[in-house]
Amino acid sequence: MNAEEKVSWLNENDPLRQWSVGADVFCVHCDGVFKAEDVARDFVGDPTCPVCNGSTPLDFAEIPWWREDLVSEKWKKNGSVRKWRNQPIRAVAGKPGRLPDRGREFSNN
Repeated sequence: MNAEEKVSWLNENDPLRQWSVGADVFCVHCDGVFKAEDVARDFVGDPTCPVCNGSTPLDFAEIPWWREDLVSEKWKKNGSVRKWRNQPIRAVAGKPGRLPDRGREFSNN
């Protein structure tokens, strides 16, 4: 599958979001970060994180909201607004990685 086909397949199987080629995806299950086109298939053929191979699209997020050290959340009249505290962490196509440990830098290992 090429990148567009892979993202289209991910979108067919993700009940919450619509991803695009080049979009950063964060995995709440393992603190993984990868490009949408790098999504993996699990043993039954469903989308999973290429870092942990143990998640589903329900574990995917557009910003790692669960990491208070990286993301801040403010409540407005229209609901919550989440944004990066510092420089956004970006995935590198073809190199899934993990978010940094608290107090460390991003790693593509």
